[in-house]
This record gives sequence, C-alpha cells and structure tokens, in this order.
Amino acid sequence: MLQTSENYGFVLLAISVAGVAYLMGSVSPAYFVVRRRLGIDIRRAGDGNAGSENVGRLIGVRPAILVAVIDIAKGLLAVALARTMILAVSAEFPNSLPIHPESFKQGLMLLAGIAAVLGHCWPAYLKGSGGKGAATATGALLGIATAPALLVALPAFGLMCIFRSTTWGLASFFIGTVSVAAFFAYYGNLGYSLAWVAWIIAIPAMVGVIHLMTSRKSLGNLAAFAEK
Repeated sequence: MLQTSENYGFVLLAISVAGVAYLMGSVSPAYFVVRRRLGIDIRRAGDGNAGSENVGRLIGVRPAILVAVIDIAKGLLAVALARTMILAVSAEFPNSLPIHPESFKQGLMLLAGIAAVLGHCWPAYLKGSGGKGAATATGALLGIATAPALLVALPAFGLMCIFRSTTWGLASFFIGTVSVAAFFAYYGNLGYSLAWVAWIIAIPAMVGVIHLMTSRKSLGNLAAFAEK
C-alpha cells in the first residue's frame, strides 16, 4: 500500500512539473512587446506568428533578440525545474523511485521540455494561438543535452548569420545537437545512451511538425501583410 501511494506521488510530481512547465512556456513575450509598442495583436500582423522573427519584422532587431532570449530561457528554466525536483525527490526518497533514478530524471526533463514547447505554441490565455516553439525547444535542448547543444550553438549561429535565415540556424542546431549527443552515446561519454538520444529527437521532431502545420498559413498571412 505504501509503495502504491509513493507511485501516485511520483505521478503527481510529473503532472505538476508538466503543468508548471506549460505555464512557463505559455508566457508570450512577442505578444506583449508588440502589443505595448504598436498597440496591435502580433498574430494579426506580419506572418501571424507570435515569435521573435515576426517581432523583428514588425519592430526591429533589438526587441526580436530580447524576445528570442526570453523564449529560450523558458525552455531552459522548465528543464531546470524538472532537474531540481528530481534531485530533491531522489535525496528524500533514494530507494522509492518506480524506475532507475537516471531514467526518471531524463523522462521528467523531457516531459518538462515538451510541455514548455506546447505552452509556447498553444497558450490557453491566447486561445491556443501562440508561436512555433523553435526558440523554446532550443532552450529545452540546452537544458537536456547541455554539452552537445553548447558545442553546436556557435556554428549554428554562424550559419544563421551567413545565410540570414533562422531556418538554417535552427535546423543546424537541432540536427547538430542530436548528432553530437548520438556520438557521445555511441562512445559512452557524458552519460548519454542511444535510447536517451532517441527520446531527445522528440523535441526537434515536434517543432518540425508544427512548422509544417503552420507554414502555409504563415506564408498567406505574410503575403497579405505585404500587400497592405
């Protein structure tokens, strides 16, 4: 009976972390910055996306950088919350976790990262109409696969500047991070496993699906905006 109660407690912990991560992700700096500066809803201007790229299109580079930093921080902080919670629980109940402590930590971090991205893309207070989740996913990967992400970040940023395309930068960051993590896993470095890397792929894959789902609408909005 006691073991069952503890298992329910761990499930409640996972749900709570996911809920808080979702709320963190749902904070939309793009929406509030553009609303304050222009008095309009960013979702009705530019390409209709509540993200840093559209902020740059509407009000300039500096506000766009600020928005991007905040969006990245959301994903990073959500994963940090999960990491902190599992360390606290592991210290308090070292022999009571339902699965291996490392697997539980990794699963909770991944859950928090995904929840933050979902919050960014579908914030409840904006009636489920947010951004595309790329910057928040970047922050989540920085928290989940820190060493691979840091190794890839500068080259990815360089590609983004050379081609003047956030798509190039993000694609190279996501692919590069997963590839480096897989390299570490294959050679047994830094505690990565190939199974864990397979789960990490879920975050960039989710962002890719969201982009495919929204790209046609974004292009239509942008064309309509350009004609005004």
